[in-house]
Amino acid sequence: MSLFNACITYKYHSKQFKKTQIIVLCKSKKSDYIDSKTYRLIALLNIMSKALKSIMIKRLSDIVETYCMLSNAQMRARRKWFVILTLNLLIDQVHTVWDCKIKYVIFMLSLDVVEAFNQVLHVRLLHTLKMKRTSSYIIKWTCSFLKNRETSLIFNEQTSDMREINANILQRFFISSILFLFFNASLIEKCKALRIKIEVLDFVNDINILVYDRFTEEICKTLSKAHDVCMKWACTHDATFASEKYELMHFTRKSKRFNMMTSIQIENSVIKSKSDVQVLEMQLNMKLQWDAHFQQIKMNHVIRMLTLSCLEVFTWEAIFTKARQVYSAVVRSEIAFEASVWHQRNKKDELLSKECRLETLQNQTLHHVAEAFKRVNIETLETETYMSLLYVHLNMLQNKIMLHS
Repeated sequence: MSLFNACITYKYHSKQFKKTQIIVLCKSKKSDYIDSKTYRLIALLNIMSKALKSIMIKRLSDIVETYCMLSNAQMRARRKWFVILTLNLLIDQVHTVWDCKIKYVIFMLSLDVVEAFNQVLHVRLLHTLKMKRTSSYIIKWTCSFLKNRETSLIFNEQTSDMREINANILQRFFISSILFLFFNASLIEKCKALRIKIEVLDFVNDINILVYDRFTEEICKTLSKAHDVCMKWACTHDATFASEKYELMHFTRKSKRFNMMTSIQIENSVIKSKSDVQVLEMQLNMKLQWDAHFQQIKMNHVIRMLTLSCLEVFTWEAIFTKARQVYSAVVRSEIAFEASVWHQRNKKDELLSKECRLETLQNQTLHHVAEAFKRVNIETLETETYMSLLYVHLNMLQNKIMLHS
C-alpha cells in the first residue's frame, strides 16, 4: 500500500507498470493467416498495475457519481449502469413517447466511432477533465498513465523486444472506458443543446440518437442537424464515424399513419430505414416485438448444443454434473439473454406464448444433458436435474436487476 500511496501522492504511474506482454494466437478455421484479423491477441498485464488502476477507478467513479460529472445518457463503466439498464432506458423512452396523446413516430440513428480508443487526443481528454473540475492529482496521474507504454509480442515461443505503443488509450481497460466517456462528453452536451425532440444514448463508442415527431420529414431534418453536430465534434476531436455502419430504425405501433419509406441523406450516402436492428447484442423491431430476438436465441442455441455434444463425446466425456454445470452457465444464460428487458414488457398471455418457445429449447437441452428418453415428463426431468422452471428463473433475473437499479 505504501507503493500505491506514493504513486498517488506524486501523481505518477511507474514505468514498470506500463510494460505488457501480448500473446498472439491464431484463430481456428481460417484459410489464410496473412491478414492481422485472423489472429487473437491476449495481453498479460502487470498485477501491481492492475491493483493501482483499481484504486484509481474507484476514486474516479466516486467523483463522477457524487458530483454528476457525466450525463445520465452516458453509460458503461459507471456504477450501477449495466447493458440491461441501458436497454430498459431505451425502451422506456420509446413507450413514453407512444403513450403521449399526440401520436408520434420515433426514429433512431445509430453511429459508431472508428477505433474509438485509438483516436483519443490526450490534450483534449486532459482539457475535458480540467473543465469538469476533476481533482488535480487524478489529471496528473492520468497524464502519466497514458504516456510511454511499452509491449512485447510472444509468437511461436519467440519473444520480441520491448517497443513503444502508439495507441492513445489502450482498449479493454476498464479505466479506458471511463476516460473515453469524458472525452466524448461534449458531444452528448452539444446534441442535447439543440433543444428539439431528441434523446441521446451513449454506450462508449456506440451512439444512438432518438428523435420523435408527428412527421417523418421533420425527423429526417432533425437527424441531419444532429449528424452535423457529430461531424463538427469529430473534426475538433480527430475522431471518425464509420458511415458504412450507420443504421436507421423507426419505432411505431401503427406504421400506416406515417411514411416509413423516408430516408436520410447524409453526405454522399442515403440511409434507409431497417425493419429491425441490433442494439447492444439485442434485436429490436419497430413495434418492440421480440420475434427477431427469439429467432437469434434459437440460432445461438443450436450452436451451443453442438458445442456441448462435442465436449461430452470427444473431449472429456462429461458426466451429468459437469454437463448440467455447462448448461446452467452457458446454454441457459443464452436462452435468458437480457430477459429482464423483454420479460416485463409483454402482456400476460403474450408472455406465456413467448416463454413456451424458450421452454421448448430448455426441454430439448435437459433431455440431452440427462440422456433421458423423449417421452420422459418434463416436470420429472426438471426435478431430477434440480433445474427450476424457466419462468421462475426469468423472474429471479428480473428481481436481481431491480435490486441493483
